[in-house]
Amino acid sequence: MLSIVIIGLLTALLTVIYVWYRYTYDYWMRHKIPFIKPFPLIGNVQVLFTLSNSFFLYLSDVYKDSRMSKAAAVGIYIINKPALVLREPELIKSVLVQEFPRFSSRVAACDPHGDTLGSNNVFFARNPQWRELRTRISPVFTSVKIKQMYELMTEIGSELESYFLKHTKTGNTYNTEIKEVCALYTTDVIASVAFGIQANSIKNPNGEFRTHGRNFMNFTLGRALSFFIAFFYPNWVSTFKVKVFTAEFSSFLRKTIDHAITEREKTGAIRNDLIDVLLGMKKEMLATQEYNKEVLDVLTAQASAFYTAGFEASSSTMAFTLYELAHRMDLQERLRNEIRGALVADHGKLSYETITNLPYLGMVVDEVLRLYPVLPAVDREHSTSEGDKPFDLRPYYDYKVPNGMAVYIPIFGIQRDPKYWPNPNTFDPERFSAENKKLHEPMAYMPFGIGPRNCVGGRVGLLQVKTGLVNILKNHFVTVCDKTPAEITFNPLSILLQCKEGIYLNVVNDGLYEQIANSGRT
Repeated sequence: MLSIVIIGLLTALLTVIYVWYRYTYDYWMRHKIPFIKPFPLIGNVQVLFTLSNSFFLYLSDVYKDSRMSKAAAVGIYIINKPALVLREPELIKSVLVQEFPRFSSRVAACDPHGDTLGSNNVFFARNPQWRELRTRISPVFTSVKIKQMYELMTEIGSELESYFLKHTKTGNTYNTEIKEVCALYTTDVIASVAFGIQANSIKNPNGEFRTHGRNFMNFTLGRALSFFIAFFYPNWVSTFKVKVFTAEFSSFLRKTIDHAITEREKTGAIRNDLIDVLLGMKKEMLATQEYNKEVLDVLTAQASAFYTAGFEASSSTMAFTLYELAHRMDLQERLRNEIRGALVADHGKLSYETITNLPYLGMVVDEVLRLYPVLPAVDREHSTSEGDKPFDLRPYYDYKVPNGMAVYIPIFGIQRDPKYWPNPNTFDPERFSAENKKLHEPMAYMPFGIGPRNCVGGRVGLLQVKTGLVNILKNHFVTVCDKTPAEITFNPLSILLQCKEGIYLNVVNDGLYEQIANSGRT
């Protein structure tokens, strides 16, 4: 009798599981949206369990799936939650630009109690907090202030050049992991232009600033799990005490920002940097008696976003640029000729106007950002106020997006789509000549995102990339070596586009710029 009861209970349980399974994973079929067949119980995030790919790169595989070539949007499942991957440019434009108020927040979230730097920074903040933070931070990135930052960048660019000169002599080769060297440079730039601090990472690679930055970007399995919860199950971040910004990293940043603000208050110096903006916010809140420890965390959180995004994105772009140029010596020489010619015309030091308007340098960097967008995908959460109509996928599909649904735009896949980019995996800066840029599909190129929530520091990032490349290439060229990867393999644990095995290159000092400069003087 007991065995019959147990069998009956097991049968009932299995029946419930089966009904739940069919109902959950038939969602997109019921709504007649093309979808990728899910794996039982884990949906379409199998790459996270096998560690074979990052999820944000996997979204590009969804985009490129031949069965979805005519789909405007594709349904997937994050474990058991339905989500959408957009393919149609007009739908993408609607989400990122035209219907932005419905998609103004990212899906990801951080624990507001255990990770205040994460939950309060401009990347993770949700509307309306995001809009207020963005409005306050935007003055740092005006054209006038970026031009003022350039002087500080050139000083560190000269230190980068000296670093390579120290390790090479004319005709000699220096073999190095180029991404790490670029990160030393971008760490020093961000510390200077944002915080007014001399980090000296180029001179001391194991200094405090670079060590903390290196550790933060080291995506271990535990960190990957934290990011999985933060990006896909944000309602769980408090339950599992998820921290995107670790306690050690948060302590370092709090100490650094507090010191920078205190010193700026003592000296009264004005550097037109992030610290000036944070100091202004502090003064406003002191005047209204709103300033407290929580407010200081909000200020520090903005610095954390600037710091982490600033050094990692730019150093990766520089490294990928040098990697591609090392494989195309003809294109590298064309770029070096442009740089050296401009240096002679500007008497050895490029002006801000010159470096921002070097045509081929701009074409090269734009093409690298097409091939290697730092964020391979962007996410948005659909959210409407009470009484508002939900976002509708018509005329493509008769489907209204429900509140809370995640919507993904696979930037990496779009920017390597042969429909928009012939021979998409080939490095070809000519795609971004003045004539060819007129032919681009506007929504097929968005390395910094598009719309109100695009990357606020994109122009600063481009400037530090160009400044770094100029100071490397004016007296040096790069070549491949035995340890240079034939193809880039991306780190499956990272949400950013990171090379898994490192990018080793030979750096050679040819001294040609000095010869050209000297001939120009005579």
